[in-house]
Amino acid sequence: MRKQCATSNRWKLIGSENKHRFQMVSAFFCTLLINSTVLAASLGMVADNANDVVKLFDVESGAIVASINGETGRISGDCALSRDQVTGFSSHANQRIAVYQLSEYSTDEGVGVSSIEISNAGVDMSLSPDGRLLVSVGAGNSYEPLSVVDTQSKLEVATAGLFLDHTSAEFCDDGTLLVTTTYGNSFAMPFDNAIYDASVSPDGAMELLGNRLSSGAQPNNASCAPGSKAGVLLDRESGLTSFTLPGLEKADSASLQGAIAVSAVFNHGGERLYVRTSEAVHAFNFNPINGLIEPDWVQTVSFSSEYFGIDQIALDPDRGRLYVDGGEVLLVLDPATGLQSGSIHTGDATGICFAQRQPLDRVPEMVKIELHHNDSSGT
Repeated sequence: MRKQCATSNRWKLIGSENKHRFQMVSAFFCTLLINSTVLAASLGMVADNANDVVKLFDVESGAIVASINGETGRISGDCALSRDQVTGFSSHANQRIAVYQLSEYSTDEGVGVSSIEISNAGVDMSLSPDGRLLVSVGAGNSYEPLSVVDTQSKLEVATAGLFLDHTSAEFCDDGTLLVTTTYGNSFAMPFDNAIYDASVSPDGAMELLGNRLSSGAQPNNASCAPGSKAGVLLDRESGLTSFTLPGLEKADSASLQGAIAVSAVFNHGGERLYVRTSEAVHAFNFNPINGLIEPDWVQTVSFSSEYFGIDQIALDPDRGRLYVDGGEVLLVLDPATGLQSGSIHTGDATGICFAQRQPLDRVPEMVKIELHHNDSSGT
């Protein structure tokens, strides 16, 4: 049975023990979130770096329905949203992860906000396939371990210093964690500039699986295709390198428009790949079995800063629309053509996220497409 929400739009503080003022959402947003049917398909989340807030928007209408103050720090960075859209997370490069309990609604209450102390700066984040663990990365800072948070207890339960630095971490559907590093285990040149695979136990303990891949350039991010058979590595020399799993075997590569390859997202079946660079969005046909890529369209967009690991592009899993940081607005693009179909006034969007997708155990037969090998350096 649905809870009743307050009909007032007033803002209030949450708890005298909190250091920051937290804006509360209106009765409309309360109603929106409590209704689990609506909640399951209509909420997007974005970190607004310009205003130090996290904004929530209705995917169907594009309306901003909440603007919530969380932690303050050097940047409002990445975000993550649980599969049931009950819990949200954001990073702020301040050794804390902000937690938004969207289910904590009663007659006169709003979003419950708390924070988790972690052992690194906290910039890039990734949820495990079952949603029980959140891995946080320290943006390439030296001697900062990966931090593992239990999303139920909301505590850091483990750390892992796999390398001298960690620039990004990304879970695959099968639980494999992809970790990128600049230095690896030595500050001596030439730098490692590589991606590795690791396993993560239910209690957060990590172990490298022994596979490594490098594009030769400093890695900025990585993404795993649905089904966990392939993925891509993005670097700071506008390079895109695809690989197969297990083993991190190089499959294909492409040069992109813009100085830095920032972040990437796959559609649900894994046969489409979208990459945000510092200056453009690229679309590719992708083979989620063998990792081959085939360029489709390129759309120039406003400049985007090259934050390590932050997902500055996202795909609405229900409607298939593409969302990308556009400077002062969040751009909505047609995934088939790259043409802009709308925009949302979110401010300086850094992390963009939707509800965590259901893991794909295997790639459906319909998306086992055959692509010709692309060995060109252009698009």
